[in-house]
Amino acid sequence: MAIERALGTGIIISSRKPIPQRVEQRIRDFIEEYESVLSRFRADSLVSHMARAEHGGEFEFPTWAQPLFALYSEFYAATHGAFDACIGADLLALGYNNSVRFIPQSKAGAGKNENSSSDSWSDYRRALPVTWADISQGGGSTTLCTNQPVQLDFGAAGKGYFVDLVTQIIKEELGEELPADFDFLVNAGGDMRACFSKENSQIKVALENPFDTTKAVGVASIASGALCASSSARRRWKVKDANGFESNLIATHLINALDGIPACDLCASWAYIPAKNCDFPTAYADAIASALFVSQESDLQKIVQNVGAEFAVMLPNHALRKTCAFPAHFFAE
Repeated sequence: MAIERALGTGIIISSRKPIPQRVEQRIRDFIEEYESVLSRFRADSLVSHMARAEHGGEFEFPTWAQPLFALYSEFYAATHGAFDACIGADLLALGYNNSVRFIPQSKAGAGKNENSSSDSWSDYRRALPVTWADISQGGGSTTLCTNQPVQLDFGAAGKGYFVDLVTQIIKEELGEELPADFDFLVNAGGDMRACFSKENSQIKVALENPFDTTKAVGVASIASGALCASSSARRRWKVKDANGFESNLIATHLINALDGIPACDLCASWAYIPAKNCDFPTAYADAIASALFVSQESDLQKIVQNVGAEFAVMLPNHALRKTCAFPAHFFAE
């Protein structure tokens, strides 16, 4: 089952047996609902209404959004504010909107840290007027209260969270009908969750080379659980100057909310969490893969331990660092 352009990336659900049409329709309906609430690229979405509210207000979100808000609060606190849903203002200031044109990672520049010089960003003035801590929550944590326009962006964990909710839909809809050997994989642009009927079942996943996206740097073997990745290789664009001309600055979607500047200490990250460890393994794996770019690993230690996450990162000099039990073989090893 494939749904093109959903969540800006497309979704593929692979299963051992066909997914019933009624389940497919519910998933398609939920995609529409999810985007109508959280997509900052849709003018009619709830977060877009928040961005246009001159004096703010009270914005009621669906009950399914509460765990996502809780996750953002957890990561905001752990990273001392570097991981923040209010980063949408910075992304817009850097030009990441519906019209942005992405540029590929240059093979000639592979291994070169394009934004390593702080001087290149010395004239940049960030745009973040509100932080996640400034937004109060009420109504059972599903109501966000603001006093000015707020541009939210849930891209750091929202896709992974969506994968978890779709997984729940499939299990709920099939219920007792779920065949004993029904295995499936939900893949949203590389954020994926595998569900196997047998404990020892695994699937092999190629890990993309951030310096050459036509190749892999390794292969992960994952059991029932979530595998997510973040990379600066794909969503990259040239920042325009005050006069609207393209500068030499290369921005990515991986923004540190503390200074509004694209993170450049890593080139790729991967996180794996077994499904049995928490209710939303893909959301946490997605968030950890993103947070590794903008914070210290020590800041994430408590979260990593609580959800039993394993992870790996690749640096601009191609060096690799990983936890002992990260389930992958890297070709450079």
